[in-house]
Amino acid sequence: MPSSFMASMAHYLPSLFFINLLFTYINATCPPFDCGNGVTIGYPFWHQNQMFQHCGYPGFNLSCNNKNPTTLYLSNTFYSVQAINYSDHTLTLNYLEVKDTNCPRIPHDVNLSTSSLLNYTLGNTMLRFFYNCTLYPPSHPPITCLDYGAKRSFVFMVGAEPEFDWHAYCESIVTVPVIAKEVDGVLARGLIGQALRDGFKLTWKSDGACESCEASGGFCGVSSGQHQNFSCICNDGQDSIKCRVKGGVMIKFEPNFVAIGAVIFGGLIVAATLFYFINKKKVAVYKPVFDRIPSSGN
Repeated sequence: MPSSFMASMAHYLPSLFFINLLFTYINATCPPFDCGNGVTIGYPFWHQNQMFQHCGYPGFNLSCNNKNPTTLYLSNTFYSVQAINYSDHTLTLNYLEVKDTNCPRIPHDVNLSTSSLLNYTLGNTMLRFFYNCTLYPPSHPPITCLDYGAKRSFVFMVGAEPEFDWHAYCESIVTVPVIAKEVDGVLARGLIGQALRDGFKLTWKSDGACESCEASGGFCGVSSGQHQNFSCICNDGQDSIKCRVKGGVMIKFEPNFVAIGAVIFGGLIVAATLFYFINKKKVAVYKPVFDRIPSSGN
């Protein structure tokens, strides 16, 4: 390798070292992910394409791209994520069934049993749908857009259902939350789609297994794959329980060698490319220009 190239590489080594430290720090401290559709995924949520290790709580994986909505998977159902408020720990979700219709049918309950860290906020109202009832109280108006032959469907706020043996005469009963915005008036006008369109809000609490880690200034992470191992991700490495501090300085350091290697390799390519174009420019600048030599006859 030419000595001039080695000298140029030595010139760029401090920059490469800085880039390496920067990327290692970002990798260790859980950077947010911009979905490009108005939603930013940040801790304790994580992008599901993080294959080897994610920085966040189990079950808080979100999927997104520029074309499709950001979605959360709960109990075999996808919900679109409308907003995440990280300051008050709330998550606003929408029903995908409502997207392109004014008369949606929500097929099953919203089930939070798969995540003990999620719960409903006080700003929700619970609605109960009774689908395809063969017998029903005649004094209550059905959801006419859901009529199926002689079968009728109904919706009521939970606690306001008329006394009737709904389970005996309806094909299915579904209970779902909606954000409370004059729901009773909307239902009275038969605007089911409008009642569901604002979605519902959830709140999340800290994972008990992460308390020591987060109290020490770290972020919880779990490796993906068959064996999911908990780790506490600190500013300069990982620990099994919490960030170790001695005199204000972390003493536990387990760098991500794959990330470091990738950064160094990429930096070398950038440096080599810069070296090539710089030297090419020098050749162009110092290329001699020969004036036309007059002939002896002039």
